Amino acid sequence: MEKNEILESYYAVRRSAAGNPNTPVDTLVELSKDSDCDVRRSAAGNPNTPGYTPSDEEFIITETYVAIKGTNHLWYKHNYPNVAPFYTCGCFCGSREQMISRIYSIDNLSADPAIRMRILNALDQKFKEIFRR
Repeated sequence: MEKNEILESYYAVRRSAAGNPNTPVDTLVELSKDSDCDVRRSAAGNPNTPGYTPSDEEFIITETYVAIKGTNHLWYKHNYPNVAPFYTCGCFCGSREQMISRIYSIDNLSADPAIRMRILNALDQKFKEIFRR
């Protein structure tokens, strides 16, 4: 197997590296030119990639939650008195740690974890702006 064939077979690794905020800028520049469109998309969505522009997220804000359009479902972060904030998404209900565990679980390998983490972080940021917690 030639070097290019080996590199092509690891697109999922390249895609994850492209979405990782700890990936060096020079590597992100190279990944933004990758032959795989999912790798390029992840690099384009990484805030550390030169030329990055944040997408305009659409939020739903109510008295008890903030929601954002996720990959397949709306993602909600709930705010109720005397209860720690929690998340719901599709059939998921739980803490941030449980949500992150689900994002990186083997059941979700078809979706780019970097994209889901950006959605989660945008939801957390808006929640903090609205509910101050």
